[in-house]
Amino acid sequence: MLRAIKMGWFILDKYYTISDQVPVYAAALLLDPSCRAAYLEKNWPKAWHEPALEAANALWDENFKTAPLVDHPVVSEPMPPPPKPQDNQLQLLMKDMEVVKPDLEIEDDFRIFVESPTFRIDCTPLQWWCRSEQRRQYPKLSRMAISILSIPAESSEPERTFSGARRSCSWDRLRLSCGNIERIECIGSWLREGHIRPLNLNGMGMPMEPEAEDDLEEIGDEDMDLVNWA
Repeated sequence: MLRAIKMGWFILDKYYTISDQVPVYAAALLLDPSCRAAYLEKNWPKAWHEPALEAANALWDENFKTAPLVDHPVVSEPMPPPPKPQDNQLQLLMKDMEVVKPDLEIEDDFRIFVESPTFRIDCTPLQWWCRSEQRRQYPKLSRMAISILSIPAESSEPERTFSGARRSCSWDRLRLSCGNIERIECIGSWLREGHIRPLNLNGMGMPMEPEAEDDLEEIGDEDMDLVNWA
């Protein structure tokens, strides 16, 4: 028993250490409105704070900060402003004497967001970022949040899908094409999650569900694989 406990701690420590090599773990916490940087300051050792922030900020700088916006609404181009008259010599001299320089730095949405106060939300962080108000206020940061927070936290669902596909592709159903297997597993997932319901449960039915039982005699062998997949 003692050896099993030590081995469990060894595996846990191994994968916990590897998580430092992937900045998305820290970024997922920082992009949660109820956590942000305050969560790290309260629950993480002080030596971990700055490396986690720098790694997540590097992910933002390299992949999202300067990326062009492709999903912005199309608006009509405004009329160009009238040509500005050229400054005279006095105005040029006054500008040269100015000591206040314009701020040329672009506001960093990531730093502003993670350092802002936290608040509770009534949904998951991913659902919060998918709302239109967040996507308008943070057009680029919302893309980063959606990309990171939509990553599955574990691989159990893909493994379960592979196991289900192997049961669907039994030895007497090897003629199923890849496209049909994909449809079967997709519809099976929709049924388990409750997104669709068959007709016998007062639902709208499935794409391959026949309208009546008499129609089963007119369906070929290949189509039967789609009907009786469950």
